[in-house]
Amino acid sequence: MAKDPNIHTDPPQEDEIDLVEIIRFLWDSRRMVLYITGAFIAIGLFVALLSTPQYKAGARILPEIQQRGGGSSDLLRQLAGSAGIRLSSEGFEALRPDLYPRVLASTPFFYDLLDKEIHVSFQPETVTVQEYVEYHMRGNPVLGAARRYTIGLPRTMIGWVRSVRRSTEDPAAIAAAHPEIPRLTMREYNAIRALRGRIESDMDMQAWIISVSAEFPDPVAAAQIADLAVNYLNDYVVEYKIQKVVKDLEFIEERYIEKQARFFEAQQRLAKFQDANRNVVSAAVRTEEQRLQHQYTLAFNLYNELAQRRENARIRVQEETPVLKLLEPVQVPLERSQPKR
Repeated sequence: MAKDPNIHTDPPQEDEIDLVEIIRFLWDSRRMVLYITGAFIAIGLFVALLSTPQYKAGARILPEIQQRGGGSSDLLRQLAGSAGIRLSSEGFEALRPDLYPRVLASTPFFYDLLDKEIHVSFQPETVTVQEYVEYHMRGNPVLGAARRYTIGLPRTMIGWVRSVRRSTEDPAAIAAAHPEIPRLTMREYNAIRALRGRIESDMDMQAWIISVSAEFPDPVAAAQIADLAVNYLNDYVVEYKIQKVVKDLEFIEERYIEKQARFFEAQQRLAKFQDANRNVVSAAVRTEEQRLQHQYTLAFNLYNELAQRRENARIRVQEETPVLKLLEPVQVPLERSQPKR
């Protein structure tokens, strides 16, 4: 049988790597490899030795999960949560625990933080967080200038343009035109911008544990700021969850005081009328006494009902108050977190 001339029986040619050529190329380029390696070693040493040490302090929080639903829907959500699947939030509070980290990323939190006083290492007096950011948190000036005019040059140029644009604006005129809108000063804006990258919070969706951390050059300041963040989160969640029941309690308290005064007044009128007409036998007197007795009974019933509702409202406030349990409290860090030399 004749072979088909169109069929090639030669084995396919495979690409081969010539290790000898690679070794020869690296040997010929050894000076360039050494120069590049030495340059990056020098840069690494420069950054590692001149970078300001940073210390990270944090806490781990276990939030209380309050559910409004029940039965099979709760079981389904629990099974979905164990599998890492989050179902619809129907039946849960509007402020879910997975939204807590956003509270610590909001401008009101940082604005509230600026006026808090903290202790700084080797400082006899307390300073505000804004003063600490402005005067005590400065890093190495050489490294800062190198970053500002190398990798940070675009941001530096944008900052110059914005500063020129702001200088042409009239802050007083803008504030007068919109008094209902809060306006940050440049000092507050710069301080908040410096704090945003140093305070972090996230949530483990598997274990439902919230982590809050603060990283600063001073370990004592880092621990205090992290503790302030935890306290702010706790106060915010408590105020949000109980604001409705607290308003209800305040309304019932006001009505309770009014009905109490009316009850005492009706009681006094009835007692004075009975004392003044003790031995009088008259249909008109009996009719007036019945009218006063009816007013007294009505005032007493309203007063008694509001007293019960006030106690129930107080109990509800206690029941609705959430609890944030600290699994790992804030501690002063003993080892730096950066730079990792």
